[in-house]
Amino acid sequence: MKGESPFFSVVIPTYNRASFILQTLDTVFKQSFQDYEIIVVDDYSTDNTREILQPLVSQNKIKFIQHDQNYERGKTRNTGMLHAQGKYLTFLDSDDFMYPDCLKDAYEYAIRYPDKKIFHNLYELVNEKKEVLYKYDFKPLKNPLKQLAEGNFLSCHGVFLHRDIYTTIFWDENRLLSGSEDHEYWLRVLAHYPDLGRINKVNTGVVEHAQRSVNTAQVAQGERRFEYFFQKIDIDAVFQKHYKPYLNKIKSTCYIFLALMAFNAGDLQKMKLYKRKALFLDKSLFFRKNYLYLTYQQLRSIFKKKK
Repeated sequence: MKGESPFFSVVIPTYNRASFILQTLDTVFKQSFQDYEIIVVDDYSTDNTREILQPLVSQNKIKFIQHDQNYERGKTRNTGMLHAQGKYLTFLDSDDFMYPDCLKDAYEYAIRYPDKKIFHNLYELVNEKKEVLYKYDFKPLKNPLKQLAEGNFLSCHGVFLHRDIYTTIFWDENRLLSGSEDHEYWLRVLAHYPDLGRINKVNTGVVEHAQRSVNTAQVAQGERRFEYFFQKIDIDAVFQKHYKPYLNKIKSTCYIFLALMAFNAGDLQKMKLYKRKALFLDKSLFFRKNYLYLTYQQLRSIFKKKK
């Protein structure tokens, strides 16, 4: 890390990820571009996260902030932003990682396109050995607002925000939104800064493991989450102004996610219910991969019953 005003602030929210976070941090330390600061915000972990990070704090390799209770991810990321000094900020989950040229490529992009206040790189799903499990299909950026309404392709990996954004637009801290807080945040950010840029290179990796929040989410929890989300977008002036043509797409995206959750939980009745609701709101969903996948699973279950 160099100086008082680094080019990048890397904000790493964490909660009970002691078994992953040192590997995550190591991928930042090994970046080919070194003008950065790392801010780890611990959301009141109950494991030994603080103890294993103390040597790095003592060596001034990271800033470490610990909450006085568990607040969830929205507030944790806000805390990181409030302490950041970089010209650009990026988030990195504490069980994921950067490839070596991630910050170098982001620096070169920012210098080349100074008017792009938000840009992102591509990412892939890997196992704990960093072997590729799945390469995500990133569509060309033609209408980012519409595309984001159809699904959170930004996730929370490899997105870079200029100071003008991260010092003025903050995350919703309502715990009910946890699991979709990043989708809601990017929707609001792009409403104000729709000129999204892209580095067409895979520079970050999402690590698949049993404790990932996407793998532990419950259907009932998802239902409460989206009830809050829908209430918000129906009354929020930003959503009403910038996403009026796409509000049904946002809701449809949420319903198909609920259908996937229900399928994974073995609740085929709820899967069919949310699948119908999703298609009712957005007929174009019929041709999307996740809808076709659920249709295939639904037909498969019917044929199994007939045997």
